Amino acid sequence: MNENVMLMRRAKAQLEGKWVNVALGSLIYLAIIAIASSTSLIELIVYGPLTFGYILYIACNVDTNVNNLNLLFKGFERFADTLVAGLLYSLAVGFGMVLLIVPGIIVSCGLSMTFYIMVDDPNISGIDALQQSWNMMRGRKWDYFCLQFRFIGWILLSILTCGIGFIFLQPYLVATSQNFYRKLRYGTY
Repeated sequence: MNENVMLMRRAKAQLEGKWVNVALGSLIYLAIIAIASSTSLIELIVYGPLTFGYILYIACNVDTNVNNLNLLFKGFERFADTLVAGLLYSLAVGFGMVLLIVPGIIVSCGLSMTFYIMVDDPNISGIDALQQSWNMMRGRKWDYFCLQFRFIGWILLSILTCGIGFIFLQPYLVATSQNFYRKLRYGTY
């Protein structure tokens, strides 16, 4: 069976019985990001800490069945590191997109494991996590792109539901990406 299918099935199994909890966390995360996006500066400031917190929230739900919405804001406890990671990630991907779409996608895939690394290692700096993600994804960017592309139908369906579907799709995407990270880092998920 295709590795990507296995990662997705594993994520779906991990989220079984937790959909209401993770949907609520997703609703809060997505609402804050949407509100913050009305001002680019605020979005740049909260993106890193909130993304870190959201990934931590999903990881705790999946790994330990702990549903603590306060985890969504844990990134603010590591504000400097998560801010730097979020800013540099956004700038690098934005710059890549300005050059052409393909360089932006390559940079996005290369830096995609940054916050998973930071959740996994509480002592790593934002810059080191970006660097480690880039090195970890060497030769694996295409695999990750293909994994993300498998969600295109779900993304289109979520758009057709006026965005409501994203509160269920987002945790599925994050859990699948977390499994990809763990497979890459530890050889198992």
